[in-house]
Amino acid sequence: MAVETFDTYVRGRSKDLGLSLAELCRRAGMSRQTLYSLGEAGAKLPNLNTVVALAGVLEVHPMRLLHLLFDAAPVHPRARSANRGDRSGFVRDVTYADGELVLPGDRFTKTWELQNVGTVPWEGRFLDCQDEELLVYQRTGEVLHLAGNLMPTTTRVAVPDTAPGEKAQISMRFTAPGTPGTVLSYWKMAFTDGSFCFPPARGVWVKVRVSNLARAAVGASMEP
Repeated sequence: MAVETFDTYVRGRSKDLGLSLAELCRRAGMSRQTLYSLGEAGAKLPNLNTVVALAGVLEVHPMRLLHLLFDAAPVHPRARSANRGDRSGFVRDVTYADGELVLPGDRFTKTWELQNVGTVPWEGRFLDCQDEELLVYQRTGEVLHLAGNLMPTTTRVAVPDTAPGEKAQISMRFTAPGTPGTVLSYWKMAFTDGSFCFPPARGVWVKVRVSNLARAAVGASMEP
């Protein structure tokens, strides 16, 4: 069975709705080039407003499109900053690999391990949360919350000072939303002033499945 991609999903959904790609783009307020670029391997993650507009025309939840985009992303690629000697490499998810189950409202700690693979020491750096709440403003003026987010205890966490060649572990505590679904939180390394250390990089993220089945899974793992 072929793996569903962002491109095949959008084309299939457009066909089901009787929309040409040109009409889809017109209604979403984007160019066809922008639409094509979203599905390209290694493409930057799009602005959330773009995703919400596209999802509205396709009559699907924006998270459906975001999951396809993240699933197609290279696994935490190495990134280069404006300083050619400043580089970062993803090592591993120490806790909570992509797709792990958590209970609704559960509190858990995600830990990433990164390595300074460049020649510039990391000093005074942070991981900054890039999440935005997905909202739709209805004609009545009422705000509709489209999805519950993972809630971090803070939106910025310090990266330990890390010499070239050394590894650093960064942890953040999250609270899962109260409703089932797949949710993610997206983070990028930044300097004190908030500018990104590695602007072209996708950063790191935590992606978990919120489900009552997590209780059964935990119970099963405790059985002798």
